Amino acid sequence: MDKNEIHLNHINLRSRGIPPQIARSAIEGLGQEVMNNLAQQGLVQPGQKIQLGDLNLGRLRLQRRGDANELRTEIARVITSAITARIGRK
Repeated sequence: MDKNEIHLNHINLRSRGIPPQIARSAIEGLGQEVMNNLAQQGLVQPGQKIQLGDLNLGRLRLQRRGDANELRTEIARVITSAITARIGRK
């Protein structure tokens, strides 16, 4: 099985009121969720490597601030959208 990779130097994302432990829990599995989103859209091929540099994702708003799964899903959605926009420009 070929390994896909996305390299990001820095992600800037702001949110208020999310406890640090929820934020840390939310990033577990984030990379896989982003790759799954991109694969579902047909934007990555096996073994593909994507270099993106820095992403400024702005402010994140959630319905339930204490839900790590919702936070992970929303971060993945925003990252996927940013990557899709970058890939589309190349």
